[in-house]
Amino acid sequence: MGTSFIRPTLVGNINRAFSARNIEDTATRVAHLAADADAFDYVHALGFFNLPSDAELAAYKADTNIPPLNKAIMAMAFQTAIAGKIPLSFAIIGGHAEAVQVTTSDSLISVVLTRID
Repeated sequence: MGTSFIRPTLVGNINRAFSARNIEDTATRVAHLAADADAFDYVHALGFFNLPSDAELAAYKADTNIPPLNKAIMAMAFQTAIAGKIPLSFAIIGGHAEAVQVTTSDSLISVVLTRID
């Protein structure tokens, strides 16, 4: 399964949706998701993946080679942003190892996902 989105567009959409200006609206839009929703669920619910069904989302999540720990850390960052209506900044960069870095303050959660692909 190939990616169904362009990364710069995806990152831009996430950053707009989770900006200080839009975080409350975004939190309301995804409030219907289960408490264990992950970053992929939020992005899909907001319409940022071009995946027509939840089954395709499940297949995409299973196929992606992001390590489980990194997925869990990203999920917690997105969940915290939504629950606390704290703006979130997101970036995807290239590197030599899969990684996720999260920095937080009372006014911003910053997530940098490093991918080797």
